[in-house]
Formats: sequence, C-alpha cells, structure tokens
Amino acid sequence: MAFFRLRIDPSPDDPAIAGCLVPVVCFGEGAVVGALDEGREAVIEGSLTERRWKETGGAARSRFEILARTVRVM
Repeated sequence: MAFFRLRIDPSPDDPAIAGCLVPVVCFGEGAVVGALDEGREAVIEGSLTERRWKETGGAARSRFEILARTVRVM
C-alpha cells in the first residue's frame, strides 16, 4: 500500500476555487508506476470516496480521498 497527497492548485481565473490537498491511497504491487517526486505530474485512475468516523467525544468527522487503481508518473 502506498499513500501520498495530491496538490490541487487554486484557480487563477476564479478566486472562489481554493487549492487543497487530496489524500491518495494505492493498493497492489503495480499501483504506482514510476518515481513519485514532489512537483511531478501523474495520471491517477480510481474513485473518489468519503471516509466517515466519530471521534472519542462523539464529534462526526469525514474526509475525501482517492482510492487509486493505477498511478502513472509522467
């Protein structure tokens, strides 16, 4: 299993669209092809999912992540 974060840059045309970091989770031996270095472009095939849980105090938490089937580094 491999884990990294995908940086989404803010839109230069629309100030309402802010940048963010999206966690990417890869499973399997062939999930990541190539060297993942910061700043490299990659093609990610998979699905966007939402993980939900409750903290110890009962507060609901969630986050979106990409479950990658394949990651190809350009």
